[in-house]
Amino acid sequence: MAGPFTHDAAETISDPMKITTAIHASVWASRFDAESLRPAVEKSATIGFDHLVVPLRRFEDIDPPAIAKIFSEHGLTPLNTAGVGEENDIGSPDADTRQKGIAHLTKGASLARDMGSQQINGVLYGPIGKRAAPSTRDALLRSAEAIGSVCRAASDMGVRLAIEMVNRYETNLLNTVEQGLEFIELCGAKNLFLHLDTFHMSIEESDPHSAIRNAFSKIGYFELDQSHRGYLDQGSLQLSGWLGQLKELDYCGIIGIEAFSASRMAPDHAAALAVWRDVFADGDRLARDGMQLIRAVFS
Repeated sequence: MAGPFTHDAAETISDPMKITTAIHASVWASRFDAESLRPAVEKSATIGFDHLVVPLRRFEDIDPPAIAKIFSEHGLTPLNTAGVGEENDIGSPDADTRQKGIAHLTKGASLARDMGSQQINGVLYGPIGKRAAPSTRDALLRSAEAIGSVCRAASDMGVRLAIEMVNRYETNLLNTVEQGLEFIELCGAKNLFLHLDTFHMSIEESDPHSAIRNAFSKIGYFELDQSHRGYLDQGSLQLSGWLGQLKELDYCGIIGIEAFSASRMAPDHAAALAVWRDVFADGDRLARDGMQLIRAVFS
């Protein structure tokens, strides 16, 4: 099984592609316990993905040995996403709240390790939600210090983190590649990378292609996500051009696919991401089209 590493530590899948591929479980599933994930694992393997992304939304649902068994049966490696809420915000001025966040993300790293995952992506640095004012420098520094602590613990488990910069309506902390690179420098952790998402970049980056070049050495996950978060061949983003730039740069890491449709999500998950309608109905088609798009560029 291919490992989720990029550039200087790449394990590549067989030619003609030098990248590994992933798809978010929300394309098919609204729950992420082992049995709910089984159909998504089976479909991902059949279509040819190397990884399925398992959100660590409810730790009580996660049975790492059971999940590991299902992935092993189908020759896939799990990846994860995680986050924090207001009650365990690692950038909070309250020390107890920050410690809860560090403990939460460290526990997430142990769950990832035990299911066979080596990477956690996502908005790890603060709660998702629209804010009424800009963030402060102090909040950024508190978050960076906490993530640095989590990275040290995760490194001992063989797990790395990839922080996702998201749009202004979901966070006031990290919206751009430039901010993400500064955050990594503040953390000072070798196992901290960037999670780039085309949906968010198309909103926040004035020049997305320059941002990709600037981020290149730190890209831990590159995610294809259409403007409406549905079918990749419908929408305002010409995703083949984004992939073409990765190929020109000789990218050897993970390329993921993400899409969200309201009826396929838990209500609280849909509300957090403002997914109010169904933008796709056929997860199999979305996955096949996404794989075809990646292969068309990299083969």
